Formats: sequence, C-alpha cells, structure tokens
Amino acid sequence: MENGSINIEEIMAEIKQKIKEQGLTVDMLSFEDVPYKKNAQSGSASEALDYISTHYYIQPYKELQGNGIKVFFKKVLRKLMKFYVEPVVFEQNDFNANAVTVIKSLTENKSADMSSKVEAMELAHKELMIRLDKLERENAELRSRLNGESK
Repeated sequence: MENGSINIEEIMAEIKQKIKEQGLTVDMLSFEDVPYKKNAQSGSASEALDYISTHYYIQPYKELQGNGIKVFFKKVLRKLMKFYVEPVVFEQNDFNANAVTVIKSLTENKSADMSSKVEAMELAHKELMIRLDKLERENAELRSRLNGESK
C-alpha cells in the first residue's frame, strides 16, 4: 500500500500468482459470465423516472455461475475483495435512493408549482391590462385638456 491507498492490480497479481502455483489456470478467474446488461431508455421522462425508481438498488454480488472450481475461486475472490466492494456499493445505493427521492419530489412539485405560477401570472397580467387601460384613458383625457387649453 502506498500512502494508505489500495493497489488492486497488485493484489490481483498476487492472487493470480498463488493460483498458478497451485497448478490452476488464471482463465478460471474470468468475470465475463457474470450477468450484466445495459439498459438504455429512450422513452419519456416519466418512463425514465419509473425505471430508476425500480432499479436504483445495486446488488454487490450477482449469482455465480460456472463449474464448481470457477465458482469456488470466485467466492474466494469475493471474500478477499469484500472490504473494498461492499462499502462502495452501499454508498452508491444510498446516493441512488436519495437521487430518486429528489427527482420524484421535483417532478411532483414541478407540476403543482407551474400551475400555481401560471395562474398567478395570468392574474398579474389581467391586473396590468386593467391598469394600462386606465392609464391610457387618463393619458387621452390629459391630452385632450392640454390641446383644449393650448387653443
């Protein structure tokens, strides 16, 4: 460890070396069979909100598949990396949950706020139009008086 940081590459190299010493192959350590799919959403904002509301929690570990030896070594790797993986995943889950809560509250408040703001602006517009009409009448009256006096 350098300056309190963890060098994952160094740890993995040591693990791979120990596995080679035991006569096993490093190919067994492949994580390619761990299921992962990328979901790109190209729908509306409400569909995206529904998606993140139901998929914000991340499981730190997926179900292991493969033959018994591969599963065994993957379990060993999990145990060795647990101290590093779990805190990061749990922190990410907390962040995701808070982000979903904020986004939901913003979308709920947005529609209510917008309608009240539009209503307030329409009322203010109506009042301004009444004032403008009154001022135009006063202006016309003052002009007619001024034109009447100057003659």
